[in-house]
Amino acid sequence: MKKFLLVLFTLLLAGILTACSGDEGASETENPAAEEPATEEEEAGADEADEETESGEGKGGFLWKVESGDTEMYLQGTIHLGTDDFYPLDPAIEEAFDSADVVLPEFNLLEEMPAQEEVLEYAMLEEGTTLEDELSDETYEELASIFEENGLDLETMNEFQPWFVEMMLLEFTTMSSDVDSQEAVDLYFLEKATEDEKEIVSLESAEEQFEVLSGYSMETQVQTLELAIDGYEEAPEEMEELAEAWLEGDIEAMETMSDDYGEAGINAEYMEELNDNRNIDMANSLDDILQEGSGQVYFVFVGTAHFTVEPSIITELEDKGYEVEHVY
Repeated sequence: MKKFLLVLFTLLLAGILTACSGDEGASETENPAAEEPATEEEEAGADEADEETESGEGKGGFLWKVESGDTEMYLQGTIHLGTDDFYPLDPAIEEAFDSADVVLPEFNLLEEMPAQEEVLEYAMLEEGTTLEDELSDETYEELASIFEENGLDLETMNEFQPWFVEMMLLEFTTMSSDVDSQEAVDLYFLEKATEDEKEIVSLESAEEQFEVLSGYSMETQVQTLELAIDGYEEAPEEMEELAEAWLEGDIEAMETMSDDYGEAGINAEYMEELNDNRNIDMANSLDDILQEGSGQVYFVFVGTAHFTVEPSIITELEDKGYEVEHVY
């Protein structure tokens, strides 16, 4: 799978991996914020670990801050994957979250995830059209082979749009990698926010994200599915590299992974809808909050690409006259 496709789906769409995984709901996810009692050996190394993390070299990164009067807003780029040893994150991130009165995710995965039946409604092809009709014989055969490797028959997917089949490939990739959508950073923050009884205000809705994917032209959907099939074998390793780059806060690596989307032969509508328009809308929403001057502290957590792929939320806020500080 081309790296930029992995970057986009794991750093731009909060609920897609969770919704397409077949799980009944993110609310059943084990709380990644909960910690097992420390062993004596772990306690003995705690001081050394604290020294390392206090320097700003802990887990995670991609934290910015913007102020308007006495209102503070932290902007945290996330990854929609993880492992149980991701947490806790760097103290700078944890402290910013703890200070917040209100948290703003893309949407609340714990309460707003559509039922599987609703997701399938977005995913179905028009009556009289099949997946096999839309794909070339070669592409269909390659896809059928991948499904067979995973114990499934592609014929059972013949009524579904290419974007949904692509999400299943992404789920196959996740299952064969060392990362897990049920340990996603978004879920970690949402679990903590719920436990701390913080106010949660969604910037988008699950329906809006599914409308983006199902709203693409058939040509664009086929293009991205073909790219996913082409890079399928390398995808698990690339997904793990992406997770490691996120843990290290490596902005340059993130940008390198996604900088080839413009040369991939995908229609312009793809990035316009998946990234550009959404970033503009979210930046406008954040601008409205900052202008309200409530004096509260806000903690925004959305996929990292929303802050690193232009037009980004950060560049949009800067264009509005805000000074955005890169904290960590």
